[in-house]
Amino acid sequence: MNDSLVIDSRALAVLQEAMGEDFAELVLIYIESTEEILTNLLKAFNQQDVVTFTLEAHSLKSSSANLGGFALSKMSAELEMAGRLGQLPESEAFIKPLKETFARMTKELQQYQN
Repeated sequence: MNDSLVIDSRALAVLQEAMGEDFAELVLIYIESTEEILTNLLKAFNQQDVVTFTLEAHSLKSSSANLGGFALSKMSAELEMAGRLGQLPESEAFIKPLKETFARMTKELQQYQN
């Protein structure tokens, strides 16, 4: 995988081939659901809700990996593990790299579809 990319294009190509015409809808659903997950992660952090935080991090980890977004998946896995240990990040700063990586992933997904 190219270090400047956040998506593994080989994994994405395999998924696109398997999904066929449904691939575009899958991408749209991923983008919409990830926006909601990021909102929920921040809300859970602000409410100090470790259970919800952990579940949302797990969802983000899995869905991102399914689309070849291993960078975002790895970041989410670290948050999930912390949550499983009953620990939340020290500040809201955790969300910024997630949002930045997601924005790059969204851009790459849109370019991939064209």
